[in-house]
Amino acid sequence: MKGTETGKDKVKKICDILRRETLDPAINEAEQIIRSAKEQAEEIVASGRREVEKVKEEARQEIERQRNVFQSSLGQACKQSIEALKQSIEEKLFNQELGRILAKHTHDPKVLTQLIAAVVKGIEKEGIEASLSVYVPAAVPARSVNLLLGNEILEKLKEKSVLVGPLTGGIEVKLHKENITVDISDAALKELVANYIRKDFREMIFGVV
Repeated sequence: MKGTETGKDKVKKICDILRRETLDPAINEAEQIIRSAKEQAEEIVASGRREVEKVKEEARQEIERQRNVFQSSLGQACKQSIEALKQSIEEKLFNQELGRILAKHTHDPKVLTQLIAAVVKGIEKEGIEASLSVYVPAAVPARSVNLLLGNEILEKLKEKSVLVGPLTGGIEVKLHKENITVDISDAALKELVANYIRKDFREMIFGVV
């Protein structure tokens, strides 16, 4: 049988050997390389997608953080602006008006006379033997106050007359022996009255304290 093998058969055998020993391994290796490259490419794409998602999430979180900071700052600014507006309204409608009303009344000789009489009688009621001096604003003539007070009250004053002091309104009563000054000036009255009615004013105007 060997003697009958033709040249064609020999060439075929040689080709088969070459294919098995060189071509098939090369094809297998090429296919492995392609598979590996494909897997790597898929991993690179997946990694890229994960990185994109990560960047997107970080960007979203940063935007959310900045939005929260902005809203917080805006809310705080609004609160401060509203409070400043309330204070401005309170200053113009409450403090100025209260000051105007008190200024009007604490320059009225009749009102000053009533205040002086109330203080003197209050001291007497407590049984305090005091040497008194009473001061009134320079804008109010002492003589007009003296006339309204009458001799009974004037006799209880050290100088037998009210004195002019540096007040802008109201009165000051000095108890010399006790070294005490009773401050019923317009400034003291304004602070006293404001402490009592400011809460009611804020509730009436703003609905809150």
